[in-house]
Amino acid sequence: MPHLLHIDSSSRCADSLTRRIGAQYVAAWRRTNPEGTVAYRDVTEEVPDLVSEDWVTGVFGPADHHTPRTRAAVDASATLIAEVEAADVLVLGVPMYNFSVPAAFKAWIDQICMAGRTFAYDENGPRGLLAGKKAVVVRASGSDFTDPAFAALDHHAPYLRGVLGFIGITDVEFLSVNGPAREQIEAGLIEADRAIAASLKVL
Repeated sequence: MPHLLHIDSSSRCADSLTRRIGAQYVAAWRRTNPEGTVAYRDVTEEVPDLVSEDWVTGVFGPADHHTPRTRAAVDASATLIAEVEAADVLVLGVPMYNFSVPAAFKAWIDQICMAGRTFAYDENGPRGLLAGKKAVVVRASGSDFTDPAFAALDHHAPYLRGVLGFIGITDVEFLSVNGPAREQIEAGLIEADRAIAASLKVL
């Protein structure tokens, strides 16, 4: 049966657009996949560890350098990786903070990018190990990136598309609500409704 992993990373709760649209997508996915299952993680409630020396030693160091702390660091990372490996679809609620992703979400990314688990290198270079999954990125920003003054500052979508592709997730869809004005937000929410229906082929 299909399985969906839903990640939220907004520091806002009730007023978060990414939480609202992400939940809307998941609800629609449940209706179109009644036998499917959903796992949820809010990385603002339990912020993933930052990459530490213990993590680096645990992943890359020789076995005789491993300690209970290095093993614990890698085990914490492996838990997050297993959640991604189990999913067919990832719904990632990722608002834009200062033209990029929230720190808690970046910590999650750093924990799931592990050599030998989610990517590897061979004679042709890097190879993502999580192929065949779909990612739906729900993003919101107070900036209008159709404005040339802001377009060059969008480090959010290129980064996410690049890092997800690096681990093998190349089917990436963005649902975006951008702009400071109320009418822009309302238009974005209407477009998000349409995009969800199109994404899930809901009539």
